Amino acid sequence: MRSKRLMLGAITLMTAISLTACGGNKDATNHYNANSYGHDGYLGLSNSNPHLPNRNGNFLNQNDDGNFAQRQLLQQVSGIKRVNIMFRTPDMDVTITPKPGVNKARLKREATAVLKKNMPRYDVHVKVT
Repeated sequence: MRSKRLMLGAITLMTAISLTACGGNKDATNHYNANSYGHDGYLGLSNSNPHLPNRNGNFLNQNDDGNFAQRQLLQQVSGIKRVNIMFRTPDMDVTITPKPGVNKARLKREATAVLKKNMPRYDVHVKVT
């Protein structure tokens, strides 16, 4: 009889301990903290493994990323005369020479936004000369 009580007490104690470990971390607003995946179409996997092929069958590397940023992404931003991109992983340093009369602050803001949105695995730094 004593061993049954001891066993029941041990099971109750273990159950109580295991249930308290299921609480999780919550922030001040009582919501669970969530990490967002990069918008790469692979639920963030290409941000952690750059050797996965993308949708076009190409592998993700700095040469392709630089060409994509310069030839497709920055073409969406008007007022750019010349672009120079340098990688220092995980940083992407972009130097933009604007066309005459272009608002440099607007150009920097738009270029930074389009690059950060489409290239989440880099820390993008844009400089307008």
